[in-house]
Amino acid sequence: MIKYKGIEIHIVDSLYLETKGLDSYISKEIRVAIVNNQPENYIDVIKYIIDYIVDSKPTISENQNIGYYSWLLQFRLDEDNCYDIYEANSDGSSFNKGCDTAISVVRQQGEICWQQNLIPLFPNFSQSVVISDGVYEGKDIEGIRYDSPQDESGWYLITDDYNDDIKSLKMVHFYHVAFARPDILKYLAIPFGYRFIMKEGNIGIYKDEEE
Repeated sequence: MIKYKGIEIHIVDSLYLETKGLDSYISKEIRVAIVNNQPENYIDVIKYIIDYIVDSKPTISENQNIGYYSWLLQFRLDEDNCYDIYEANSDGSSFNKGCDTAISVVRQQGEICWQQNLIPLFPNFSQSVVISDGVYEGKDIEGIRYDSPQDESGWYLITDDYNDDIKSLKMVHFYHVAFARPDILKYLAIPFGYRFIMKEGNIGIYKDEEE
């Protein structure tokens, strides 16, 4: 058993993690299934949710979504009156029980940044991204991340289809890009002032010389 911010986290039969004490905040406990990762990875997810609930004191309801860094989770009420954690599947078409995709996305984003001696700056699902034509079509991308307001990720994703007319750029939600271009998702926690360049599927990371 682990205690975090006064909330107990229990590993039950190596099958799932369950909180004890969150019911004083949201009248229910949280449960997350253990699937393909080590228990400590799921503990990180539970701690993130505890932070959100204890610090923000939100009202949680059935099928409510919560962003976990750059992925999307959902609360689902189970037969034991606990909230099971579900997550968006890879293309965003539905939700699956557990949070293994979320764990994988965050891990990969962190690893890419640490390889470059950078501190990850995770975008979230509610932020916006600016894209050119060709991004959704799977074309090679140059991504530049600018310092931006909190509701924007700062990412500009440009392909060779961009005609240099700024009016042709589109502002979209981060999740549209996350679902349409999983091949670049792990690069999107690179911090402000950096860019990545994709060429024939190979990607390099560079400090933005315009900064």
